[in-house]
Amino acid sequence: MVLLGPGIARAEWIVGAFLGHAQTQSSTIVLTLPSQGTLLNVSGVDYRGESFRSPQYYGLRLTWSPDAHQWLGIEAEYIHAKVFAELDGTVHLQGTLRGATVDASAPLSSLVQRLGMSHGLNFILANLSMRRGFGPLDAKRVHRAVAVVRAGAGPTRPHAETQIDNVPIDQYEDGGLGAQVGGGVELSLWRGFGALGEYKFTWASPEIEVGSGQAKVPARSHHFAFGLKYGF
Repeated sequence: MVLLGPGIARAEWIVGAFLGHAQTQSSTIVLTLPSQGTLLNVSGVDYRGESFRSPQYYGLRLTWSPDAHQWLGIEAEYIHAKVFAELDGTVHLQGTLRGATVDASAPLSSLVQRLGMSHGLNFILANLSMRRGFGPLDAKRVHRAVAVVRAGAGPTRPHAETQIDNVPIDQYEDGGLGAQVGGGVELSLWRGFGALGEYKFTWASPEIEVGSGQAKVPARSHHFAFGLKYGF
């Protein structure tokens, strides 16, 4: 509808690219291995992000903002975040393990040899943003600083690398729906170029293949991002 509207010629487009860091909260993984008689809630799993190690955390965003309603932004955004389970951490196992009832604490490494998403817990989002200028004005009487809040949702595309019972799996998968809320500041610098800084909170619960079954990995993450933008 946006692309077909007559206001398309009277709008601002903003392209943004950013790096940053994502920290994922501890969560409970649900591990299901039917052929082994295993159905476990693995609680207290900690994660690390390794955001600045290759392949780095990054994001891309395209914003459309109509001149008639400059406070409004409609966006497409891609976020390449990373998640790695801390295998040395102690977790609580509750449920059935290889046909036997279990309710005990143990190192995660006793159950899992590898569990990560180094090529990304990838978010593909459609956002709605609200924008408000503040601070000094430039020669065109436009604010050099803009505060932005946004919310969005869309599919996730995780690349999971797992190994359970010495069965390795390394592949892209459909991860179901993900969402984000966040906000930040954009600063105009020179001829359409500018800088941005923002915080976002994302959540997703991808169900990935592991061994002879599946693992549902709830991922609730805090993101701190910084980058560049160009408006035209």
